[in-house]
Amino acid sequence: MTHHIAYTSAAPEPVDPGLLASLLKVSVRNNTRDGITGVLLYHDQSYFQILEGEKDVVEACYARIVCDPRHVGVLRLWNQTAEERVFSHWAMGYAGPDQLQLFEGAAQDRLTRFMRHRNGETPGEPVALALARQMYKRFRFGMARYGGPILT
Repeated sequence: MTHHIAYTSAAPEPVDPGLLASLLKVSVRNNTRDGITGVLLYHDQSYFQILEGEKDVVEACYARIVCDPRHVGVLRLWNQTAEERVFSHWAMGYAGPDQLQLFEGAAQDRLTRFMRHRNGETPGEPVALALARQMYKRFRFGMARYGGPILT
């Protein structure tokens, strides 16, 4: 069993690509050390992230994010135990609307699945993947243009 936390937050100011790359590098190092996997979406000062791993470690990571001044308005969307990891190949996968074609192998397969099925949930699909797909839709098509619930 693994634990998933999904959250959304905002950056208090735009994050330049250099700072984002630095944050991702540190996140990969820390997540590898802690046995956390997941994915981060960032677009227009909005973050969406899924963290997965042992419950106490994931909760501790989330608590650090809540206190991090680079995140405001942190909102936990999902906090549940799951049968398996969804992003097991990523210590910290990253996707912006224009980065999807850069991923390869199993990482690309995970993102391709939610793009391919972006109009509805695949039966038996893990909730973490459904959340990632829905948030990707919001980022890709603009938060204002895509209303409605997080899960459709």
